[in-house]
Amino acid sequence: MKKVFPIIFALLLLCVCASSSRAEEPVRSESTGSSEEAPGNPPPSPIFKWVNLAVLLGGMIYLLKKPAAEFFDSRKNDITDGLRKAETAHAESTRRMNEIEGRLQRLSSEIAALQTQADTESAQEREKILQEAKHDMERLVEQSHHEIERIARSIERNIREKIADAVVDRASRTLETQITEDDQKRVVVRFLDNA
Repeated sequence: MKKVFPIIFALLLLCVCASSSRAEEPVRSESTGSSEEAPGNPPPSPIFKWVNLAVLLGGMIYLLKKPAAEFFDSRKNDITDGLRKAETAHAESTRRMNEIEGRLQRLSSEIAALQTQADTESAQEREKILQEAKHDMERLVEQSHHEIERIARSIERNIREKIADAVVDRASRTLETQITEDDQKRVVVRFLDNA
């Protein structure tokens, strides 16, 4: 139908041009070759021209009304569909933009929550490491105290043994020099009496 519209329009335009050029063309006499108007054909009156134009336009409107209406309806439908698609695309892009903004806000809050959690875990880990280091230090100090006490007892025992040995040695030397035979007999008798 769209192909018929330009063909009909071109034919009507050709008819209008042909009829108007015939109406305005003076009749030439064949014998003289001059362009005089024929005495039997008076020039068309302006009313005839207007009526001719009205008939021509009426015919064109009648013939072109349906194709033009179809053309404009299809253009209107195309434009309406385009507007509807644009509105749908705009609504979809707005929805997606809102969804992306929501995701970004959630992502920001999740990042902040993760940062807070990481800070909390870091503080807890630092506290745990400090507690373990303090416990290890206390354990080392306690082990050192035990080791020092053990070494001190060992040194004290060695010193006592040496002092005891020295006292016994000195006492035995003293006794050997001062105890007589009678003294020895008395010690033995006393010992036996006590037993």
